[in-house]
Amino acid sequence: MEIWPETDCIFTQEWWWDAVCASQERLTLRLEGESPSGSGGSRMYEDRGLRGFWPLAKVKRMRFFEVLSQPPLTQHSGPWLSCREDFPAFLEMLPPKALLKLNLGFALNDTERRLAEKSGMQVLEGATYVLEDTQDLEKVFAGLKSSQQRQIKKARKHLYRVEAGLEVLLDLQKETFTRRGLACPYPEPIMRKLYAGICRHGAGELVALADEAGEVMACGLFVYDKHRCYSLTHGFHKTGQNLGAGSLLQWEGIGIASKRALVFDFEGSNIESIARFNSSFGARKETYSRIERSSSCFRAAEKAGNIFKHYF
Repeated sequence: MEIWPETDCIFTQEWWWDAVCASQERLTLRLEGESPSGSGGSRMYEDRGLRGFWPLAKVKRMRFFEVLSQPPLTQHSGPWLSCREDFPAFLEMLPPKALLKLNLGFALNDTERRLAEKSGMQVLEGATYVLEDTQDLEKVFAGLKSSQQRQIKKARKHLYRVEAGLEVLLDLQKETFTRRGLACPYPEPIMRKLYAGICRHGAGELVALADEAGEVMACGLFVYDKHRCYSLTHGFHKTGQNLGAGSLLQWEGIGIASKRALVFDFEGSNIESIARFNSSFGARKETYSRIERSSSCFRAAEKAGNIFKHYF
């Protein structure tokens, strides 16, 4: 029977992967045996012969390419390590000719970066924005930019938190991406399985904001583990006036983190306007590494299609 470690991170939980990536669509790298002597790593799974675990999704792109990546709605796929010194062994285990687009759960050090580049990988920097101390909401609010404070105060005059189900979020997601001329990148069956898992494990909350007429203007799904609350996915109804729904929605998420004394993670974005929005909450930029490897054919097809920017 395959051991799936009970990690502290929601994105490497077995139930999460069962929802977002079918078992036949995974490549699972496992590092077994004893860690180097004196490494200081956890022995919880070493005693059962496991010292490293890295689930990867086999993602089909443009019908012709299979890329090892993280599944939809998954910030990263780890890896889980009993000892950080074992990470270079994982790099060697990656199929040598595989196409890669992987977010890691940490930033590579200089030695790890050199080993990745020696293996033909490109190491890039990704970023997310985090509020580390959310317990005192008055203090957090005081740390917001004045423009963000005004947005939240304005939104509170027009919007109210209401009970809503997943259908509301699905409809607003579709509306949001359609408005941008895009198809929603999160398949509905995956959203349904994932939401069911989140509810079953008590790992998140759905927040909906409605106006005085009862029409939902914004809806977001916030998930959490032992350390962080993540702003996972949202949808918004377009109106002729700026009600500040996006600002209030994130503030509600920060409130969820505060109740549980968790770090609030806005989730990263390569879009400059979103990065500015997140940093306006007083959030600190936190970097992680992305490793990529591609063929010339893949790069040409990727450039021509210009579709990957919404998935990674």
